[in-house]
Formats: sequence, structure tokens, C-alpha cells
Amino acid sequence: MLNIHWRAEGTGLKFTALIRRWFGRLRFKSKVIAIFLPLLILSLLILGALSSHLFSRSLIERTTRNVADESQLILSRTDYILRSAETAANIMVTNINRLYESYPAVQAVPLEQFRFANLMQSRLSIDLSIFREVDAAVFVGKDGTVYSSYTSGGEEEAKGIAASGMLNTVREAGSYGYSHWFGMEKRSYLTSDPDSPVLTLGKMVINIDTGEPLGTLFLIVREEQLSAFLQSSDPAASKAYYFVDEHRRVVAAADKSSLLQPIEPSMVAEIGDRERADRAASFSYKDDGNLVTVSRFGRMDWELINVVSLKLLTADVQQNVRLTALVGALCLIFSLFGASFLSRMVASPLERLTRAMRQVVSGDLRPVAAARTEDEIGTIAEAFNFMVGRVRELLNKVTEEQKRKREYELALISAQIKPHFLYNTLDTIYVLNELDRNEEARDTTKALADFYRMVLNKGRELIILEKEARITDDYLAIMQIRYPDVFRYEIDIPAELSGTPIPKLSLQPLVENAIYHGLKKKGSKGIIRIQACSTGGKVLVQVTDNGIGMDEERIEAIMSGYSPEEETRSIGTYSVQQRLNLYFGEPYGLTVRSVVDEGTVVELSLPMLGTEKRDEQDVQGDDR
Repeated sequence: MLNIHWRAEGTGLKFTALIRRWFGRLRFKSKVIAIFLPLLILSLLILGALSSHLFSRSLIERTTRNVADESQLILSRTDYILRSAETAANIMVTNINRLYESYPAVQAVPLEQFRFANLMQSRLSIDLSIFREVDAAVFVGKDGTVYSSYTSGGEEEAKGIAASGMLNTVREAGSYGYSHWFGMEKRSYLTSDPDSPVLTLGKMVINIDTGEPLGTLFLIVREEQLSAFLQSSDPAASKAYYFVDEHRRVVAAADKSSLLQPIEPSMVAEIGDRERADRAASFSYKDDGNLVTVSRFGRMDWELINVVSLKLLTADVQQNVRLTALVGALCLIFSLFGASFLSRMVASPLERLTRAMRQVVSGDLRPVAAARTEDEIGTIAEAFNFMVGRVRELLNKVTEEQKRKREYELALISAQIKPHFLYNTLDTIYVLNELDRNEEARDTTKALADFYRMVLNKGRELIILEKEARITDDYLAIMQIRYPDVFRYEIDIPAELSGTPIPKLSLQPLVENAIYHGLKKKGSKGIIRIQACSTGGKVLVQVTDNGIGMDEERIEAIMSGYSPEEETRSIGTYSVQQRLNLYFGEPYGLTVRSVVDEGTVVELSLPMLGTEKRDEQDVQGDDR
């Protein structure tokens, strides 16, 4: 016995150690839940057991009484609707007889037929205004003519009525005073709304004096008239009422999705067994957590079914409310106190620190975790704040270094372009002097001075498109002096695009390439066009020439900055592309389209004025 006791004690200690290890691995919030969830569950189980014992009998008895009273009220209202329809049919039969007496020879004269049809429709509509329960009325004459209180479907409706067999059913049903009810159904005829199920009353119309049949009267009652009373007066009880016919189909219900659908097989079997065993007016039974009450409606051979969810019933007695509230309040206060204490002391600081870390992971380096305690959590929060601050400082430093690097790259590229242009221009002046064209050399020197005055003014690298076009115009004027028979040029910059920002000396290298590599080798005088337009949120500037053009290999070489002829880097086009990328980003830059022996189009894409957030001082305007 002693060995068994020691063995049991050892097993208990191992189990306790296992629980402690498992509990130690949990997060703080999970520990709070692990402690208080069993307490809450135990409290709720106690409350549930007491409530179930105290409430169950009173709930079922009270619900049964309420359902019985409501069912009788619904059956009375439904019976009233059907009786009103039958009364309306009797009155309409009399009025139709009178109408036929006023028009004995209606079939002989077409005009009289038209007047008779209008009077019949008016008569039916007036009678329906008295009996609101009836939605529509249709009278089918013995010759098959259809008269309705609504806009009729014409021949299609007449064919539908004839094919349905309803006329024969009414005629075979019995004498003049008999009304025949057709079951609830959806159809495209004998209804003003094909989408709504309708209940139909059919009645023969016979000449009172001669006994000769005049036709058949149909009255239509919409399902909404019956289901309007199927909403429970006690929403908290979650009652559901619906009518089922002799075929156990739902014919009226607040839930429209269940209309004309069969009920559950278990319910069909239960109703059949009860009807065979007991012909009582109503009965109740429990089915799958519901209380089902069935009340018979003998007029239509229907059943009114009510389904009450026992789980959702919340009616109680004063004593039960006080007891439940007292026990629940004690359990809730105890649980909330413990959870609030642990959450405030442990879980809340960790949650704040976790949220701050997630924001930092997503790229936001602004959050700071509040360190309100001096324990381990406070130490972690201080270390986290220090780490985020250091990362933020390093990122700012890297950003500044990237900005300076970008500025150095732009300055280097611009420094490569400006001497390149100066060399070419001085070469032009030299040639003019060699040819004793002194006046042209003087004008070229003056144009060069004006050009560099505009280029070097204030030292800014970003200018407006209007000024860049003016610089390019000065350059083309210089080159046209040197090559008067090689080209002419046109510049068209719309006024609304003149303020578009562009790096200085972006167009000059392009027109220089057009002259030297496109037009000069052509053998005849060509043209250079510079024009601008806006599309898709961008400004497009095109430099077009009708020179000798290029193939794809040459275009790729120019765009990569490599000249296969000289085996050197090509400064012009490549530098413009790089500067546009550095200033405005990858979406902007150069595209080159060329056809050999036809010409070349170089297109610059620039941001529209106002789309790039830049300081106004960064863009050089008219500073003359």
C-alpha cells in the first residue's frame, strides 16, 4: 500500500510539473485566459443549470398559451379574408348580371363590345376597391373573352387560362352558389404579379333570369394578404408561423424563400400520425430543440404551424431574474477584477510594445513604446525606443547622402555637356573666320555669349521649357549660320506648357545629333521640328528630323551611351536620359523611334507643371 501511495504521489508531481511547463510557455494574455476561462465556464454552467431547472416548465407552458392565442387570432383573420373574397364574388356576380342586362346584344356590334369591355373592367375595379383583401378580379365570358381589373396579358393570358383547365374545374364543381378555391401557386396568367404566389377563387356566373351560363369569375388573393398576420407579436420569442396545404407545402409565410417548398419530412410524419390518432383542433410537440404547434384550418384543409426555438426564449419570472442577476454579477465582477488586474500589470504594456514593433516592421519609425514601469517590460521598452531612434537617425543620414550623391551625378553630367557644346560652337566660329565670313562670325560669337548668359545665369540646373526652347533656338541659329543648306527648323511650344520643368541643355544635344548624324549626311536640305503636347498626365516634347534615320542596333547603342564607331561613351542622348531619370524618376525619360532613310523622332516625357512637388526656387524662369 505504501508503494502504491508513493507511486501515485510521484505521478501527481509529474503531472503538476507538466502543467507548470505548459503554463510557462504561454503568452501573458493566454495565461489570463487560461486562469479565468475555467472560472467563467464554471460560473456559466452553474447559472445554466439553475436557470434551466427554474425556467423550463414556465417557458413551455407560457409559450404554449401564447401560441394558442396567436394561432386562433391568425386563423380568424385568415377566415375573414377568405369569407370577404367569397362575399366579393357574390356581389360581383350580381353586378355582372346587371351589366349583361344593360347590353343584351353586346356581341353583335364591335363598338358595343369595346364599351362593354371598358364598363366590365371599371365594374370589377370598383368592386375591388370595397374589398381590399382581394388583389385582382378576372371574368372570362362564355365565348372565352377575358375581362380583368388589371392590364391583361391579352391572347397569351387567354390561352393560359384555357390550357390550365381551371374553367372546366369551376364548371364541374357545382351550382351557381358554389365557390371553388384553387391552391396557392405562381403563374403567368390570372394574376397582376407573376412573381407573387396567389390563392384563387373560382365561381360560375349564371344569368339569374334564364339560368344560362354567362362565364366564370376568378378572384385573386395574394399570399402577402395572408402572411401579413404571420409575424409574431412577441419578437423576443422567435416564433415562426406559416401555413401548409394538404400536400404539405408552405403556402404562406413571413420567410418568402420557403414559399411553395415542402416542409421537413419529420414534421410531415408527425402531423400525419397526430391526425390519424387525434382529430383535435391543435396539438404541440417538441422537435430538435423547438416547440412545434399545429392548428388545423378546416376551410382550406390547411394547417397553421408555429415553430418556437426553446433556446432563444428569454421570458422569466421576477425571482429567477434576481437570482440569475445576482449569481452572474458576482461571477462577472470576480472575473473582470482578476482579468483587469493582470491585463493592466502585464498584458497591456506588452500589447502596446507589440503594436509599436509592428508599426516599425511596416516601415513607420515614429512610434514610441511608453515605458511606465521599471520591471523587465519597462527595460525592453526603453531599449526598443533607443533602437528605433538610432535606426531613424541612420536612415536620415543615408537619405542625405543619397541626395548629395544625386546632386554630384547631375553636376558631373552637366559638366560633360557644357564643354562639349562649347567646343562645337568655337569650332564653328573658327571655320567662319577661315572663310572670311566675319560678320557671321561676329553674330555667332554674340549668339554664343547670349547662350551662355542664359545657361550660366544663377547656376540652376532645372529651368522651364520656354527657356530651354529659347536656348535651343540660339544654338540652332548658330548652327544654321554654319550649315545654311543643310537644314531649317521650327519650334512650337504651347503657352500652357511653357512652365514645364526640364533639366537645362536637354534639347540641345538632341538637335545636335539630328544635324550631325541625320541631316548632314542626307545630301539635301532637311527640317528639324521641336513641338510639345500633354497626354496622360505627362508633357511630351518631340524632336523630329527627316534625316537618314537609324536601325535598332544604332538606337540601342545611343541609349546605352556607347558609340560603336568611336568605341567610346556617347555623351549627348545618354546624358539627357540619365538626367531625366535622376531628376524625375524612372517613369520619365527618352524614347527614340527611327526609320532608315525616313527620319528620327526623339521624345522626352516630363512631369506636368504642378504634378511634381518641387520648390519654386528649383525651377529657373525668365530671369532676364
